[in-house]
Amino acid sequence: MIWHSAHLLRTALLFAATCLLLPLNGSAAELSDLVGGELTKVVGDCRFTEGPAWHPDGYLLFSDIPNERIIKVNPDGSSSDWMKPSGGANGLMCDRGGNVYACQGGEQQVALLRAGKDGNGQLVSVLATKYDGKTLNKPNDLALDSVGGLYFTDPFYSQGEPPQPVEGVYYISKTGEVTRVVDGLPRPNGVLVSPDGAHLYVANINERQVVRYPIEEAGKLGEKEVLFTGEEELDGRGPDGMAFDENGTLYATYKKLVVLSYEGELIGRIDVPEKPANCAFGGTDNRTLFVTARTSLYSMPMKVAGMALQASGPAAGSAKPASGKTREVKAEKLTLQVPESWEQQEPSNNLRLAQFAIPPVEGDDEGAELVVFPPFGGSIPQNIQRWIGQFESEGLRTKMTKGSTEQGDYVLVDLQGTYKKPDGPPFLRRTKPAPNYRMMAVIFSAKAGGNYFLKVTGPKATVEANTDAFRTTFGGNAADETDYEL
Repeated sequence: MIWHSAHLLRTALLFAATCLLLPLNGSAAELSDLVGGELTKVVGDCRFTEGPAWHPDGYLLFSDIPNERIIKVNPDGSSSDWMKPSGGANGLMCDRGGNVYACQGGEQQVALLRAGKDGNGQLVSVLATKYDGKTLNKPNDLALDSVGGLYFTDPFYSQGEPPQPVEGVYYISKTGEVTRVVDGLPRPNGVLVSPDGAHLYVANINERQVVRYPIEEAGKLGEKEVLFTGEEELDGRGPDGMAFDENGTLYATYKKLVVLSYEGELIGRIDVPEKPANCAFGGTDNRTLFVTARTSLYSMPMKVAGMALQASGPAAGSAKPASGKTREVKAEKLTLQVPESWEQQEPSNNLRLAQFAIPPVEGDDEGAELVVFPPFGGSIPQNIQRWIGQFESEGLRTKMTKGSTEQGDYVLVDLQGTYKKPDGPPFLRRTKPAPNYRMMAVIFSAKAGGNYFLKVTGPKATVEANTDAFRTTFGGNAADETDYEL
């Protein structure tokens, strides 16, 4: 199969996305109204294929989970590894900007990937790795909505006790906040937002059901509705992954590819040589249905187009970065574990024990700074009030917590608002307003003696992206912290 210019697809997707959304019915009466040709094998010799996703630059990506790779299928039909190792990537989804969102089950996280200068996939940041202080189970599949958010499923297929108390469905908002939106399914799997944005469809694989929830607002769902239940003998276990065409017709992977109307009425079943696991539309005109099935990738020409790609998902700037490697840094009686990506600098004055430059996330013009101060005067409440005074009072958000580590106890003050940023030498005491700033400041009472001070300050998105890494430096854990009051 040969595909043509990626520019044509990008133009078509932009046009489709800007059109007014019409009521959906998925009303094709016969498979012949939908299918335009024979199913053919595109790639074989894999171990277990999943997560097909069309990239706006004109190629397809899919996961080969046990082989720890994401495969790129080029316009001429050739294929190559796009990312290896892949973090156990399963479900994939692209937006119109070329960002790739991945459920990295092996890493128990949802990640943002992007093609680097060499064309291969690179990890940009981690969007979700924990909920309520506990590691995610094993993120499986995901779907973008029209307002920059992302839904993902988190079942548990491993041995032993799952990290989470339920196998849930979660929502990552445009700004990076993670909430659980479904907790009543035994094992959610595939997930889709309908083309009109009105419903969230979820594969309830243990009960052979396609269910849907009305989307009342981003990240808030109404009551569950069972649309379709597969026949045990005919459809087997499923559904797994699913796809929509532009009219709201649903393609769900059971033993065969089961085709349903928007309201769950059976249109027909399509045979696949191997048991399918997922499917997605793509191609230059968005009229090719790609199907991952056990060891292979298949494609089938269609008479209808798939739903358009969404404009964007959660921004890189709102995401938590990969934990990465750390290096040990001694600061008098403290031992810190500092990310290698944070550049250690010569302290700018004699009051500082150490300072580090934190790279900016995408969208921020400047990075943040971590500074470590030795013990000096003032009580905990006095120092907290001093930090609060470094922000303008209007619109200031303050949160205070306390916790313990092997090296000692700490109080953490989290401030967000307009920062009075120093402007010039310290003796001038001159500041300028810096809106959308965040400071995370810690008073650390070391068991070895003395109160040390650690402070990260910078643009909100960059600091937000490094909250976990900051706590890692001194051994803190947000899940174990409790509220602190002055």
